[in-house]
Amino acid sequence: MLFCAEITDYKIVYNVLRSITMKDFAILRPMEEGLKVTLDEMKCVETSAYIPCNMFSFYHIDNNENIMCKINLKTLVEILNIFGDEGNPNLKLTYKSIGSPLCLVMSHEGHITVDCEIRTMNVDNYNDISLADECDLNKMVINANIFAEILYRLDNSADEVKLTLSPDPPIFHFNNYRHRITIFQCEKAVTSNYSFSNIRQILKVMHYANKVAISTGASGLLGLQLVINLEDRQMYVEYYVASQCAA
Repeated sequence: MLFCAEITDYKIVYNVLRSITMKDFAILRPMEEGLKVTLDEMKCVETSAYIPCNMFSFYHIDNNENIMCKINLKTLVEILNIFGDEGNPNLKLTYKSIGSPLCLVMSHEGHITVDCEIRTMNVDNYNDISLADECDLNKMVINANIFAEILYRLDNSADEVKLTLSPDPPIFHFNNYRHRITIFQCEKAVTSNYSFSNIRQILKVMHYANKVAISTGASGLLGLQLVINLEDRQMYVEYYVASQCAA
């Protein structure tokens, strides 16, 4: 058995996965610290959702294997919505071996059980480079509601959005909007342009976030880490966008 996990009341997981489902396929990667689901869009955008192991009532992986497979994420999201908003359904995930299907068993209040299988595919040429390590130049943390407000106020017809982080006032300048931040670490002023359509994609999952960590690298790579608080636990969504040009 490569991977087996159980989670009680998986609604927040469903909501987050539904919010980041912008293409059909995703890489599922069970790791010791938790389950990672990753999408990438033509190497310009990469989105990952992290479900920490402490969110599961049971979590087991084979530590001797580097486990990963590709699945149809839209299919997974549809399956997770079988019970809709009714009750607090439980979910069991099982991945027996490379090439095996991902097995899902969902139970609803002990009365209804649904068994499903999702076909898996091997992952070829997986790039295990940490994008977080590339966003090591500047970092700030801002309230998610404030950052969402900034994005909503911007002109939706715009093709590009310009982001500037600077060690000198105004330290955060985003298309003429400045807001109070909670953490700020900036070594040098950096201004980069990004496709606004790529940035807007994060708004769907922003609704569930409490804080957003914004980081940039020397190449202009933009990293957005959303922190989703769940009582005494936290779930994360990481979103990386390549710059169109650096100023």
